[in-house]
Amino acid sequence: MFWSFDNKDPRINMAGYSLSFQVFTSGTNENTYSLDAKSIVTKQQGNQWTIDAPKLSWPGQQMTAPGTLHADAILSGDTVLLRIEATAPEPIRAIKATIYGLLFGEAAQTGWQVTPTFEPVTKEAVLYSYPSYTAGMPVWFLGQRDQGISFSSLDTTLASKRFCAALRDDSVQIQLIVEPEARKLGTTFSAPTWKLTRHTTLETAILEREQLLEEATGLLPWTVRKDVAPWVRKVSLVVTLHGMHWSGFIFNDYDKMSQLVNWVTDRIPGEQVLFFIAGWEGRYYRQYGDSKPNDLMGGADGLSRLVRNIHTRGAHVMAMFAGNAAGPSTPGLPELIGTSSFHALPGALNYDLMRGYKVDWAEIRAGAGGGGGWLNPGAAGWRDHLVQQVSGLNAQFGFDGNFFDTQPNTDNDFRNNPLEGLRMLSERLREERPELLLATESWLDLSLGFIPCSQTLDGPGHWSAKYQRRFAHVSLGEPSRGSTGVHEVGHVDYNLDDLLDSFDWPTLAIVDGTIDAAPARAQAVISAARIRSHAKGE
Repeated sequence: MFWSFDNKDPRINMAGYSLSFQVFTSGTNENTYSLDAKSIVTKQQGNQWTIDAPKLSWPGQQMTAPGTLHADAILSGDTVLLRIEATAPEPIRAIKATIYGLLFGEAAQTGWQVTPTFEPVTKEAVLYSYPSYTAGMPVWFLGQRDQGISFSSLDTTLASKRFCAALRDDSVQIQLIVEPEARKLGTTFSAPTWKLTRHTTLETAILEREQLLEEATGLLPWTVRKDVAPWVRKVSLVVTLHGMHWSGFIFNDYDKMSQLVNWVTDRIPGEQVLFFIAGWEGRYYRQYGDSKPNDLMGGADGLSRLVRNIHTRGAHVMAMFAGNAAGPSTPGLPELIGTSSFHALPGALNYDLMRGYKVDWAEIRAGAGGGGGWLNPGAAGWRDHLVQQVSGLNAQFGFDGNFFDTQPNTDNDFRNNPLEGLRMLSERLREERPELLLATESWLDLSLGFIPCSQTLDGPGHWSAKYQRRFAHVSLGEPSRGSTGVHEVGHVDYNLDDLLDSFDWPTLAIVDGTIDAAPARAQAVISAARIRSHAKGE
């Protein structure tokens, strides 16, 4: 969406770029402010350009408002570092820098895709956001595949950034937008530094971001990570054992899972296998927040026998838990809501509560009864609840790993930082069990430092494989009929070659009847794991 009039944003030449700036505020007088054109002071000294605006304007230079903006651009070779800070009469929601007159090219982001998608820039615009479920870095690109301009944020916080590219007057206009962390909204904001580099590639910009993360956050490669136990390094195969669907349909109870454990470990050494149990605690998602052995699946005795058999076979087990979703049976749910565990995002006039997921588990075609509570591990109440529940189950049953669904959450929460909450959750669980493997459904560059395992794709050029290991998502199906088991997709076209290309650990998903119907296909996954194990010398 674009305004229907000329806002007359003053354009300033800085370090070889034509730029304008806007300040966005929230609250009862929310507005978009430009710079007061008559008051701007610009300077250049050597390779540094500065701009100072002692007043703001709105809209289209028709009125002025109190507030200031200062920006400086420092040129070094092909790289410009752009810093912006502002004050405003209301809390600052975001600062935007717009760059004009760039040569036409294609835009790309650093999401999950191993081979990035380059999109032609059109009048309708291309918009990318970070952080998001599928965006791994705040690094974007404009140009041709072998050369162009990279746009990177040097920030290492969860603050939201956006990149918008639009065709305007036969050239490309780029908008770089950054928000403060929602907890820190105020009438002043110093935006994180933007790094603009000409004559580069997306791959080079990704490498530079990796180096920044290693230096600024202590991110370590997989080979030397301190949070990966020796047993994890022997894993070559993940077997996803599907338990109970949201509807109550049981794919495999604990005794059936134990039989499957035997079938697998008769064909590959147990120490090379991680069994991932999904829907183990009863109705998938519906039971989230109240994880415990399910009587219909065999109860506590059945779960104990299952884990004991996995360990007897030399293998390990990772159980799936809620990361955000809290089902209606969650103990103390009203109190968790009352202690601000719900996510709250900065809205235009107030703060909007996230009311939960909308997966159509029941096939009613209107969502599952309004969904469930969507809670933030950054909030002490929900985090403490998870720690107590998960650590208790780890101690009782001997789980070797914990998988947290729908994490890492990336919302710019007004009350609590969800990524820091996930970090604290992981630290507390590892304090009790140092050899515990922790995994999340997704990943982003900032979560890799403390979560070594995930279930989604890898990023351009497989860059994240340097730091983590990944296995196939539950939505990618099993080899007999493409069933996604507990996951809501239902059925997919199963393609082992794609799975082997896409994930570090070959993954065999098993629902009801998988082995009976497709033993050769199941064996093919195991054989691929054995080959990879041999290749790494185990």
